[in-house]
Amino acid sequence: MERVPGLMVDRKFIALLFLVCLVLGGSFAFIYLDLKADFKALNEKYALLKDEYETLSDQMQQLQNLTESKYYEQVINLTAVQIYNLTKYSVVLISCTLPDGSRVQGSGFVYLKGGYIVTNSHVVGQVAQQGFVKAVSVSVTFFNGTTLQAEVLAYDVYSDLAVVKVNEEQVGKIPEQCHLLTPGNSTLLMVGEPVYAIGNPFGLRGSMTAGIVSQLGRVIRLGDLGVPDPWGRYSIVDLIQFDAAVNPGNSGGPLLNGMGEVIGVTFAIETVENISAFIGIGYAVPSAILNRVVPALIENGTYKHPYMGIGYDSQYLGGMNISYVEPKGPADKAGLKVNDIIIEVDNRTVTCPEDLVIYLERYKSPGDVIHLKVMRNSTVSEFTLVLGEREA
Repeated sequence: MERVPGLMVDRKFIALLFLVCLVLGGSFAFIYLDLKADFKALNEKYALLKDEYETLSDQMQQLQNLTESKYYEQVINLTAVQIYNLTKYSVVLISCTLPDGSRVQGSGFVYLKGGYIVTNSHVVGQVAQQGFVKAVSVSVTFFNGTTLQAEVLAYDVYSDLAVVKVNEEQVGKIPEQCHLLTPGNSTLLMVGEPVYAIGNPFGLRGSMTAGIVSQLGRVIRLGDLGVPDPWGRYSIVDLIQFDAAVNPGNSGGPLLNGMGEVIGVTFAIETVENISAFIGIGYAVPSAILNRVVPALIENGTYKHPYMGIGYDSQYLGGMNISYVEPKGPADKAGLKVNDIIIEVDNRTVTCPEDLVIYLERYKSPGDVIHLKVMRNSTVSEFTLVLGEREA
């Protein structure tokens, strides 16, 4: 019977293997302890950075408060008399004759050298079913009584803004004291801030009134102002509500802040029961819109407004509740549906419809892409929408 060879064990190999395992184990332990230490250090650094971030945020808030405080200290330094004397030569009386023979008077102010004057579109024309009908003759009267002929250069019904230009052969007759008014930033306005309106109520040239900002971000449907469809379906947005007394004839005149800067263009007053005189509520198109629309009107003769192709519940709070989606419109192409609730646009919270429409008018143009968060059946989804162009 053969004997099966026994298994030979190399003790040196076993010892070497044990030594290798010991070294590897020690290495892993060292790496673990090192990583643990690094993780602890990272945690400490994170906590330190978090503290620094909170400190910087607090300092930035203090700096913002200081900036606003300094701003209002400067505002207080200018009296109403100073503001009036700084701006009175740049505000004009505009007189127009419409195609039907009726005459309209309003206000305006010098925007650029060469006789470019800003006013309201409803001062220099009318919106009819067939479109905008411009005045057949326009004259502008300056503070010293100089009257010059002008023409309607361009207009935008959706912002109620227009540009009138003094006839080229008469530009040299513009009074020397007439200068460009300084544009202000309406996005910095605060409720309670003093404002001043200069215009020509009932033809009373160069009248000034004072008040405060009553509220910001108002939205008025153009149809409620008598503008027919399709224009009347849209709203004029981001309006400044103020209580400085204004009346018919003030339309198109500047609304000034405490530094004499133009932060709005007076365009409407609230009325009740056929009373067309001032009852304590006036509205102005903000400079945030003015500064986008007017340069485009001068350069291109038109301004293109962004368009989503939706209707919405204006009374809804907590987002923008979509009540209508135009077939094949931008919202339809993006996949939005009726009863969707838009709660965020480009990482900005939408708490009411005004938040979205004001954002679009302040910062967006046709062709721009916006990113939306939408609540649909209690589920939040994200959509990308390419803005269209509102019909002219």
